[in-house]
Amino acid sequence: MEFKAEEIIFIINPHSGKRKPQYVIRKIRKLNPDYNIFISDSIVRFQEFIDNNLEKYKVFVMAGGDGAINLAASYLFGRKDKILAIIPIGSGNGFARENGFTTDLFKLQKALDKGDSFMADGMEINGRKFINVAGIGFDAFVAHTFAGRKGRGFFNYGIATLQCLTKFKPMHVKISFGKDKIEGEYSMVTMANTRQFGNNALIAPKAHAQSRKLDLVLVKPFPLYYYPIFVSNMFTGKIKQSRYIDYLSLDKDFTLETYYNMYHVDGEPLFFDGSADIKIYKGILSILKMGR
Repeated sequence: MEFKAEEIIFIINPHSGKRKPQYVIRKIRKLNPDYNIFISDSIVRFQEFIDNNLEKYKVFVMAGGDGAINLAASYLFGRKDKILAIIPIGSGNGFARENGFTTDLFKLQKALDKGDSFMADGMEINGRKFINVAGIGFDAFVAHTFAGRKGRGFFNYGIATLQCLTKFKPMHVKISFGKDKIEGEYSMVTMANTRQFGNNALIAPKAHAQSRKLDLVLVKPFPLYYYPIFVSNMFTGKIKQSRYIDYLSLDKDFTLETYYNMYHVDGEPLFFDGSADIKIYKGILSILKMGR
């Protein structure tokens, strides 16, 4: 199904990426000067725009990073008549990478012309929806530390990670799946709808957004010297071989309890009271299908 220009809205987060939004606008105008464009310079403005224009458009093309994509997706949950597309201009771009989106707008145009889409799964933690990866533990600690730094990008994220290595302590976690329970000391509990955090750092190598399941990754405490190996295994796709990791593939909701109060949703740092309800929504979000 080919979409008309007036059925498509390009939403740009000007705080994502290093380039100014005018650069992205020029690239969009080259595709079609009639495309509608909205620059969302705050969450409030974005929410107001979506509330007032959700029914007006059929395709929402979000130009931004993981946080902006996640926010846009949360408004489209359960709307099979609305399609999400992505121009990945953030630091990690995890969900975009996993689903074939690039900064090649001519490739995006071909996908828009074809008009195919697929239904992706979505997740929710304590009412907060997400489509890529959420986590409690070390990755959340890094996300909070990174948010406090002035610089963005992969280099600054690496610096934040190094700052956290000697400060973070493993946490006691209890996970309940109905009558079944898992309890122990963990450094990370990651809930993955796709394989990666971003930047091709794979934490759940078998996860994908159409599996109708969530991959739960339980990372046990490991010695400091092992950290470079752990990171290397993520980028080389060997992380599943680690003796410090257990994987569970879940198709039902579950609860998590811990004294630790930091978590993240697609890299956005958040707090909770130590108790989390995680819900799995199967085939809840319509995504533009990119050609390979």
